[in-house]
Amino acid sequence: MPRNDIRMESNAQKVIDNFKRMTKVAETEGVAFVNDSMNKIVSLAVPLTPIKTGNLRRGYRVIKARKLSTGRIVGAIVNDEYYFKYVNDGHRTRGGGFIKGKFMLQKAQNLANMTYIPRRFKVMAITIVKKG
Repeated sequence: MPRNDIRMESNAQKVIDNFKRMTKVAETEGVAFVNDSMNKIVSLAVPLTPIKTGNLRRGYRVIKARKLSTGRIVGAIVNDEYYFKYVNDGHRTRGGGFIKGKFMLQKAQNLANMTYIPRRFKVMAITIVKKG
């Protein structure tokens, strides 16, 4: 029995092609997308961070996204406090015990991946298709 071959094309291929060519619109939208995503992750991580003195919460910094020579767009989230790694990942104690980590950044990233980032990516893709 022959089937009617109906193919639906999405705008995803146009977005991918624009990123491969890295048009100016795709580059600026990509950088804005990465910056917005990192700021959202920080805003979700701050309430998950435990308070003792408040230094951990104030220590989050976003290093702005930029395009590398390889064509990738990268940015970073850092926390300036020296003990952030121990609180986030966990650490051993002198007595041989282990204190579990809070995993604030991982939890915030998972929350952003479930809610904010897909919507923001859709907005970015629509903008690239319209302008690009």
